Amino acid sequence: MNEIGKNIAALRKKKGLTQQELGAKLFVTDKAVSKWERGIGLPDISILEKLAEVLDTDIYELLQIENKKNIKVEKILEEERVKIRKQLNRRNIILAIPIILIILVILFKLLPFGYNIIQVEYGSNDNSINLGVPKFSFLMKHNENSYSFKCLRGSNVLKSELKNYVNKLEHITCNNTAYYYDKESNITIVDYQVENHILYNTITYDVRYGNYCNMLKINEYGKKLGKLLAFFHYENEDEKIHIAFLPGISSDSKVFEGIMQVYVRDEGDYYAIERSTGIYEINGNVLTYYRDDIEVKGDNINIPVVSNFIIENKRLKLEENYLSSYIDEVVLK
Repeated sequence: MNEIGKNIAALRKKKGLTQQELGAKLFVTDKAVSKWERGIGLPDISILEKLAEVLDTDIYELLQIENKKNIKVEKILEEERVKIRKQLNRRNIILAIPIILIILVILFKLLPFGYNIIQVEYGSNDNSINLGVPKFSFLMKHNENSYSFKCLRGSNVLKSELKNYVNKLEHITCNNTAYYYDKESNITIVDYQVENHILYNTITYDVRYGNYCNMLKINEYGKKLGKLLAFFHYENEDEKIHIAFLPGISSDSKVFEGIMQVYVRDEGDYYAIERSTGIYEINGNVLTYYRDDIEVKGDNINIPVVSNFIIENKRLKLEENYLSSYIDEVVLK
């Protein structure tokens, strides 16, 4: 409320008039009177004299100016209106600031900004891996295979950005579960989630080094065989035959490789009747060996492309004995 508005309100109350009664005498609404008194408007010069008359005063007293010669009331009113407009603009700006801030916060929480690929430490050997982290995340925490980040943005948009990131990785499946393998960093994201809090959200990655499905398979095969790179063999001096199967794994831990060697003795010397390489897999208690390359093949032997071994107590028993002309039963231990 400016000084003119305060003065109009004081004179009206002194006369015992309500805003509605004063407005009726001036042929204006009570809302117009309210605006004058609150300092967000001024009466037109055309009704200023009538207002002064109703309030038993004069224009000069009403506007709180000295009665001097050459006083231009209209100019004074215009100057007061300019002041009022500036005050209203300033007030509107102040009122708009929180609204603008709220809109910006809403946009910040709802709009997708994408993610950054950042490098983080992994393990205790100064290894580093890459992770896709939504933009504007902060306060990373690392605990063994778990990484967490805080972010003020909305949970739904964060979930969408994490999904976009993992979908660009290689999808691998084992145990009826899908995982996400990053070839470049050689890590598998086994789980990711966004946890809601009141003021922020927490992004969490559960990470394993290497191809997780292959690691699970390595552990499974190792338990069934005793260990990978175990040497399964049969050697009997009386039957003059030596059989060996070596199950292993490729250097990148992706392919399970096998080597099969069979030697027989003739006149004190051993010579190969089979030397082959290939891959193998284990389903249940059956190890299946697929020969990719047969480097050496004896004349009196028909080497199959595929051989199945029954796993019993860390031993391999050949199902279809293609070496029956040399030995009745092949059991490698």
